Amino acid sequence: MSAIEILRKYKKDVVRRWVEAVFATYPLETAGFLRTGSDPFTNPVAHMTREAANILYDAMIGEETEPEAVKAALDRFVRLRAVQKASAGQSMAVFYLMKPILKELALAEILEKGQLESFLEAGDRLDTLVLLAFDKFMDARDTIAESRVKEIRNQYAQLRKWAQKLENGVPADDSGRK
Repeated sequence: MSAIEILRKYKKDVVRRWVEAVFATYPLETAGFLRTGSDPFTNPVAHMTREAANILYDAMIGEETEPEAVKAALDRFVRLRAVQKASAGQSMAVFYLMKPILKELALAEILEKGQLESFLEAGDRLDTLVLLAFDKFMDARDTIAESRVKEIRNQYAQLRKWAQKLENGVPADDSGRK
C-alpha cells in the first residue's frame, strides 16, 4: 500500500480533527457556534473551513487537484483569517496543526509500509501551501489597509469641506444659524 493510499484512508478523520483544531483557535463562543452550524448560509465560516480543508488535504497528500481549486480554497480561507485581529503567524499557524494529527493517525502505518519518504513529501507540500497562503494573507491585509486609508481620506475630505463652509460663513446645518 502506498503512502497516498494510506493517507486517503485517514482523510475523513484528519480533516475533521484539523477543522476542530482550527475552530479551537477562535474565542470559545465563536468556536461553539462554528462546531454546531452546518448550513452554509447561517454558518459560512464553518462551511468554508470544511470545504477548504478537504481540498487542501488532497493537495497536500498529492492527489490530482485542480490548481485553481486549491488557489480558490486557500484564498477564501486566508481572507477570512486576514480580517481577524490575529497576527500573520497566528493566522498561518493553523495549517501546521495538521502535522501532529497526521503523525498520530498515519505515521505508524506509513513507517510499517516503508513509505516515510512519501510522508515527508506530503509535509513538504503542506509547507508550500503555507507559503502560498502567507502570500495571499499579506495581499488581503494590504487590501484591508488600503481600504482603511481610503476611508480615512474620505472622512478627512468631508471634515475639511465642512470646516471650509464654517470658515466662509456658510451655515453648518439647515437651521439657518451661523
